[in-house]
Amino acid sequence: MAKNKPIDSYLYSADYLVPDREEKKKSTKGAISKLNTDPDRTVENQRLLERCSEYWSSLDDFRSRRERARRYERGDQWFEQIQNDDGEWITEEELILSENRLALKQNVIRQLVKNLLGQYRTSPAQSVVNSRTREDASLSEMMTNALQAAKDLNLSTEVDAQQFHEHLLSGMMVGKVGFQPWKELDRNDITIDNINVNRVFYNTDVLDIRTKDLNMIGEIIDTDLDKIISTFARSEEDAEWLKEEYSAHRGANAVRQDALTADALDSLDFYNPQETKCRLYEIWYLRSEWRLWVHDYAEGSYKSYPLEYKPLLDQEMQNRIDQAEINGIAPDQVVGMEIEKKYEQFWYVKFLTPTGSLLYEGETPYLHQSHPYTLNLYPLLDGEVWGIVEDVIDQQRYINRLMSLLDYIMGTQAKGLLAIPEEAVPEGMKPEDYADEWTKVGGIILYKSKGGIPAPQIISSNSSNIGASEILGIQMQLVNELTGQNPAIQGQQGPSGTPASKYAMEAQNSSMNNRDLMDNFYSWIQRRDNKILQTIMQFYNEKIYLGVSGKSYSEEAKWYDPEAIKGISFMVNVSQSQDTPVFRQMIDDTLMKLMEMNAIDAKMFLENSSMPFSDKILDAIGKREEEMTERGGMDALDQEAQQGGMPQGNLPPEIIAGLKKPEGLGLQ
Repeated sequence: MAKNKPIDSYLYSADYLVPDREEKKKSTKGAISKLNTDPDRTVENQRLLERCSEYWSSLDDFRSRRERARRYERGDQWFEQIQNDDGEWITEEELILSENRLALKQNVIRQLVKNLLGQYRTSPAQSVVNSRTREDASLSEMMTNALQAAKDLNLSTEVDAQQFHEHLLSGMMVGKVGFQPWKELDRNDITIDNINVNRVFYNTDVLDIRTKDLNMIGEIIDTDLDKIISTFARSEEDAEWLKEEYSAHRGANAVRQDALTADALDSLDFYNPQETKCRLYEIWYLRSEWRLWVHDYAEGSYKSYPLEYKPLLDQEMQNRIDQAEINGIAPDQVVGMEIEKKYEQFWYVKFLTPTGSLLYEGETPYLHQSHPYTLNLYPLLDGEVWGIVEDVIDQQRYINRLMSLLDYIMGTQAKGLLAIPEEAVPEGMKPEDYADEWTKVGGIILYKSKGGIPAPQIISSNSSNIGASEILGIQMQLVNELTGQNPAIQGQQGPSGTPASKYAMEAQNSSMNNRDLMDNFYSWIQRRDNKILQTIMQFYNEKIYLGVSGKSYSEEAKWYDPEAIKGISFMVNVSQSQDTPVFRQMIDDTLMKLMEMNAIDAKMFLENSSMPFSDKILDAIGKREEEMTERGGMDALDQEAQQGGMPQGNLPPEIIAGLKKPEGLGLQ
């Protein structure tokens, strides 16, 4: 199997299966039609679809809880169904409005999510590549640069933030890594995608937090017919067959009114597509069969091959013996291969239509020998998955009830009620005229007072002290305590006289409540980035200039060289990023002190500084050195330095003086 051909991680073109392209054209002409002429294979595929449907249906409870959490975060918080006095099931909002009350909401869930997202964006995950052996450590910087370049291309900052949002909402994350064409770049490159969890299915008996017991995973794909034809058809006959196959299995011709809302995903059906799309299933699952494991002592490799490769392996060994005889080497001196037969599991992929017709199948083409997905389930306690939003829904509901109750109490209490004895109304004046004159600025009412008749009076009352305000405060405090969001970590101003050290300690202690949540997300980043790294090593076959911005990389590390990493194993470690204003200021202060102590020169200072003008000054120094070299070499440059010009490798004194000022730090 050729593993150096580009593949499409969304819809596979299968170009990598046959190394010789011309031979592939001959062997795959009409392949789609031929694959679906065997009734037994169609029945097998239909059974596979039924199994996937069962797994997808078993996630109904998860999808319902996720929808509930999403609606609460969105602000739709009065949708729960309850029974009214007549026994009818209506929404809470309908009941409240029927009582002439307002369905008020105080969305504390959204503020919680925004705060946690802000904490993540303030200190995002940073992936660093390390070699597994000390001798290859010098190449780690190049691989770190290659990984960062692929992530920058895919705007991973936004992609990961969206995935962290899903982590808070549902507890499930599904990422996908592939290698496919980028039309705007006119080349093939790494792709990083987030898969909507409503479309995902997997064997739901997973209990390992690392998902090592995963044996099936896939997704429901709704795409255009033209995309399917361009991906799978190898002839005009294939294209016509695909059109006929999907003629009765397409979504409605009219675009749904809620196509751009979450309702379309909430009402997703496993077999029936929506809108004008065509339904496709990408299914990865473990298969087992007898394989040949070959330990090739000549190459130092240990690889697996199908049983039908045995004649080819024997022929390869015979070729070595024949070549050795030509060179005068005895057959028993030829480095051979040790072949062992084993029963093993491997990942297999199928693309199916709703009827079970097969569009493509094959063993995983990836170097990591797995599927392209990275699944994370949190907290996976006895198989249960939920997000942090679900923990505070009850508090959110109670807060809304209290807010609505307080508003109702204030609305029904007496406020400026005018009480007028009928005997006090002057003759010939209507009560309405009396009230208008009472509220008029400078109004005058003349009447004859009578003994025993009280004068008109205004009646007002404060809200009843039933404890609703105190309970509301308790619920708001409970939300913060349950989620670890104290005022310090929310960025609120501390009480007057609070020491900065205590405020910082409170923020640090509060973040400990979310440490498990954050570290679980970083572990998912690590597993996904390892797949990105192995995909890079597999498909980057030419020397590439990566061009990652920043000064922490050497010039050599900005070039990816596939020849330099052959046979080397790498792994990704994820750490908390220190790219923050405070950390950059600490670095600049330390560099300044080192330069004042003459431990480093100005060029080293500028190369490692985060000051915005450092690149411009470095460029100016480089041009000046080139000019002096052209005018007489470095001796002329040294002579000018002795005569009071710019010291070699240092900045003019007035610039250094400016750097020492606080405003010269130029923090971003």
